[in-house]
Amino acid sequence: MNIMKIMIPVLTTGLLMAGSGESIYKSKCASCHGKKGEKKALGKSNIITGMPVDKFITLTKAYATGEKKAMTLAKMVKKQFINKYDDKEIKAVAEYVNKL
Repeated sequence: MNIMKIMIPVLTTGLLMAGSGESIYKSKCASCHGKKGEKKALGKSNIITGMPVDKFITLTKAYATGEKKAMTLAKMVKKQFINKYDDKEIKAVAEYVNKL
């Protein structure tokens, strides 16, 4: 019984952290966009530090679908991002980026 009191909060916290905007950004986005969103990914993208949430979501989806022109690699990365994460997680990343 005591082990359950310890494990449930640990597991719950782990699950919540797994989909947090910060954890997703750091594991999937920072390598190209920089720790603070200060880099132009592949030397071409927008600097995303402080980008408004709606703009981040709109641009990410536009690049993923090909609505907005992007390098092939960027389009593939955005498409994988859109396909892997749900709208709530994408919004969480957008909110995190907005606060960078």
